[in-house]
Amino acid sequence: MHVFRRPLALACVLCAIWPSSASTAEVDTPPEHLLGIIQATIDSLTRGAVDSEDGTAPETDGPITALPPIQDLLAGRMDVWLNPLYWSTWVQESLLHGNIQIPAPTDVVRPEIWTANVDVANDAATVAPMRFALQDTSGITYQWREQTKTVADFVATTETDTVVFVHNGALVDEIYNNGYQEYTRQQPWSVTKTFIAAVVGIADGEGRIQSLQDPIERYIPDLAGTPWEGVSIEDILQMESGVHWDEDTPVLPLNTQVQQWVQVLLDYYTYGALGQTRNEFIKALPAAYEAGTEFRYNSANTQVLAWMLSNLYGKPFNEIISEKLWIPMGAYGDARMIADREGATIASQGLYARAHDFARFGELMRRGGVNARGEQVVPAAWIDRMTRMTKVSEGGYGYQTWNSAVTPGAYKASGFQGQKITVVPEYCLTAVRLSHSFGLQYRDGDIADPDAYGVGTNFSADEWVAMVKAVADSLGDCDGSAPSRSTTTLEADAGGPGGSSGSGALGAWAAALLGLLALGRRRMMGR
Repeated sequence: MHVFRRPLALACVLCAIWPSSASTAEVDTPPEHLLGIIQATIDSLTRGAVDSEDGTAPETDGPITALPPIQDLLAGRMDVWLNPLYWSTWVQESLLHGNIQIPAPTDVVRPEIWTANVDVANDAATVAPMRFALQDTSGITYQWREQTKTVADFVATTETDTVVFVHNGALVDEIYNNGYQEYTRQQPWSVTKTFIAAVVGIADGEGRIQSLQDPIERYIPDLAGTPWEGVSIEDILQMESGVHWDEDTPVLPLNTQVQQWVQVLLDYYTYGALGQTRNEFIKALPAAYEAGTEFRYNSANTQVLAWMLSNLYGKPFNEIISEKLWIPMGAYGDARMIADREGATIASQGLYARAHDFARFGELMRRGGVNARGEQVVPAAWIDRMTRMTKVSEGGYGYQTWNSAVTPGAYKASGFQGQKITVVPEYCLTAVRLSHSFGLQYRDGDIADPDAYGVGTNFSADEWVAMVKAVADSLGDCDGSAPSRSTTTLEADAGGPGGSSGSGALGAWAAALLGLLALGRRRMMGR
């Protein structure tokens, strides 16, 4: 450890002489942020067993937020890479279905490395213990692409890092992969949006919002005179704002989310000399269509909701979500969010938290806004509105919440690369998936067709639905008809069971098939 002291000391001097930020919120300056990553890397390589000292989740992240310690990540990934099922599935998906997964050990898109990170605090005194009623779900089978697969197969073949099932209010099973564990924070991407909608509901229940039909500039005067003027809060909640946003295009210079990251980082690292803050970027977005007439997914909508909440409460959003939702929910660990130079959170993505706390939120939704202690945290009527799908979205979207195909009454918080909190009220089931399922999806067609060979993302979302349906059927519904389970324990007394991704050796056939991928795909399309 002592060999790192001189570089760290020099870095500390750099922090002291670097110009201080003019931000009003408490965010690290760029050198402080990068120094923190260096120190976290050292800590993760030298850390031994970590125990919880105050009843809350211990610190076990690796060099950066939402990454396991390097040695755990590599060891866990070797189990995946040495699993023949992983590679046979990879080849079949690539050759037969045009889905090419990047076989990376973790998420390759990591804005948290470069942006400021802010804390969402929890409170050890209010942690809601998670009940356990453990049973092994890894062998539950489902049908996918005319094959019989198990839950363990799903985890092993879909770049899934964590799966958690909560049934009738008790954690039934949790499976971890790629070195992740119960205490590691994970990146949920746009799952975060559903949390933000819940906080809007709390503010509405407190009477801070006069009407959801109010124009947004009534609460954010800075948006007057922009394309946001006249847009109602409800239109923003339902992704019908009429303001331009395109995060689907693979042409990165045209991708609005990438544009925002670039502008925020330029502003952060030049202390405002270049780039734009979150709010400046939002204000500059152009109009695209008449508000309320079309459903178009737009991450700026969620960021505007967080901006509105900061104005309503007069404090940074990360403090608001902590006080109004995270602590009352009974979160076991703290969370983190990314922010701009001024501490304004990029609230449409990245509530970096632990799997159990994502499950707690799903259960809060399932119980109509009530936490495990029986306390009303989010108004029940608001949960109903969040999960009531709109006609404009053709039944696909509510208030920052998606419909789920698991059952007619199911809904989900959903995010990039396959993140899911799926709530199935008919079965009293909450299912959480955290993953880094990222790759390309190309389509058949003539080479002259501009839509042929197009790319898209494939997150194994349909397979997740098939698997969750099978788990729901196996566990049973809400009347206690599920199979018998072991004695219930509390989170403070029981650790989560470790997961398995299988074992074995990678055969030479897999390498050969990978080498013939492009040739095989082309010949098959020519038939």
